[in-house]
Amino acid sequence: MSGESLVLQERIGRVVRLTLCHPEKRNAMNYAMVHALTSTLRGVDADPEVRAVVISGAGDHFSAGGDLKEFAEELKLPAFDHWQAAEPWIELFRLVPAMRAPVIAAVQGYALAGGCGLVALCDMAIAADDAKLGTTEIRIGLFPMIILPALRRVVGERMALEMALTGRILDAEEALRIGLVNRVVPRDALSNEAMELATSLAEKGPAAIALGKRLFYATADMGYDEALEFARNIRVVYMLGDDVAEGVDAFLNKRKPNWG
Repeated sequence: MSGESLVLQERIGRVVRLTLCHPEKRNAMNYAMVHALTSTLRGVDADPEVRAVVISGAGDHFSAGGDLKEFAEELKLPAFDHWQAAEPWIELFRLVPAMRAPVIAAVQGYALAGGCGLVALCDMAIAADDAKLGTTEIRIGLFPMIILPALRRVVGERMALEMALTGRILDAEEALRIGLVNRVVPRDALSNEAMELATSLAEKGPAAIALGKRLFYATADMGYDEALEFARNIRVVYMLGDDVAEGVDAFLNKRKPNWG
């Protein structure tokens, strides 16, 4: 399949819905899919009119992980090529936290291995009640190396290590309990719930959202005092912008803000 057909894009107001579209392979996160998703997200991020993104999977599953046939061929590569082959994943995992707009995963069925990593990478995630999530790479002798930083950020140290070492598959309620997803909804309500969340975020001040994301991710590994100083500095940038003045004026005059 061509890269363009692997990720479908639909614009709904200020929200873009992206659909991983290779259902006969359960939307496997092979290199073509990762390249297509990264390229599409870069295009979305370049459009200032886009205020939120939803990523979903076509068919019965979000993404059941990598393409093992492709992986088997990759095992024949020399050492440097293995190092270089990780670049598409690195690019994707750097891109989403740096995007202006929040990215929401809408998860149904299997979200395993790299698919689970994509859920962890997104800023928020909504799961259908039939979702099954897990880092199952260990079952074929792999450790989920590239996705581990995103995973440990959302579920914490011990749970990330347990997931990585056991390959255990979690149901939606356990994924909710450990923080891998934000909420669980009935399967038939998943699309609407994800779009409602995205639409509500798209109605917020875009500068507050973008700078808020920047603050959140940049301070994740800072010490407490360092994070406070970073927050002070980024606050200056925000206070000098137009959005906060518009928001305050709209509140005081009992009108809806016009964020442009």
